[in-house]
Amino acid sequence: MLERYRMDLRLLRYFIAVSEHGTVHGAAEAVRVAQPSLSRQIRRLEQDLGFALFDREPRGVTLTAAGRAFLPVAKDLLTRSARATSTARSIALGAGDALTVASANTTVTDILAPFVVAQGADGPISNAVEALPEHVYSVFARGDADFAVGTRIPPAEFRSRVIGHAYLWAQVHPEHPLADSPGIRLTRLVEEPLIVMSRAHGVRQMFDNAVSRAGLSYTPATETESSSLALALAAAGRGICVLSDDSRYGLRTVPITAPDGDLVITLYGVWDDKHFAHARIEQCLEELSDFVAELYPQASRR
Repeated sequence: MLERYRMDLRLLRYFIAVSEHGTVHGAAEAVRVAQPSLSRQIRRLEQDLGFALFDREPRGVTLTAAGRAFLPVAKDLLTRSARATSTARSIALGAGDALTVASANTTVTDILAPFVVAQGADGPISNAVEALPEHVYSVFARGDADFAVGTRIPPAEFRSRVIGHAYLWAQVHPEHPLADSPGIRLTRLVEEPLIVMSRAHGVRQMFDNAVSRAGLSYTPATETESSSLALALAAAGRGICVLSDDSRYGLRTVPITAPDGDLVITLYGVWDDKHFAHARIEQCLEELSDFVAELYPQASRR
């Protein structure tokens, strides 16, 4: 009897693909399965479940009410399967206690890597999967990391905690008159030639929102996709760059002060309390929180 209810994870992947693409044809290309075969597999899954997942229409398919209810269940099952596989692989390699974190490149470089150094040889983190800020939690959710450290609001289905705050800096050439300032007011900063990230980047969005809230405006001197290049341009004397990265090339990092306070970025730790190493992850995040407070003492007092 139990055999009847065994769930084929491959069929769940096919179901999710069809729901995301809206057509069997598009899903078939994505999962590299012939369209007739994919249609049969979806029918088989519907028969196994006992309800229809899709309404078939001439131009594609739409989820039924039952399909919409089952979609998060299917995604959760695949996530847990991926984590089980990852955990088994780690144990087989003798790394069952080692943790992998998902995070953005800047967070890895400026916070997590120094934290690993401070933790020494017995530290829990052994690997990092880098992703764009908007994809960090997706990397974690699909099982490619044991926990995540991100700057976006965490998804509600996982445990999370604030582990600290980091500055959004004005990166200033050392010979600039503002280089030794304890802080730069936003009203003063927008008068300078500014080097900013493109509008898709979170730090740019945060800065633009602060400028808008203050009733100000500015025209960027330079927009770039590369934070490393932004730092280089500032060091070359082409303007002040606005970034959360730590300084390089002798640049001075100066906090940006808006009418409602310094511009800071909230860092979140995200994990699954059903993870086999959840206690170790929580302890790691507690220690990371203490580390961030020492790294950015003024920002962490917010």
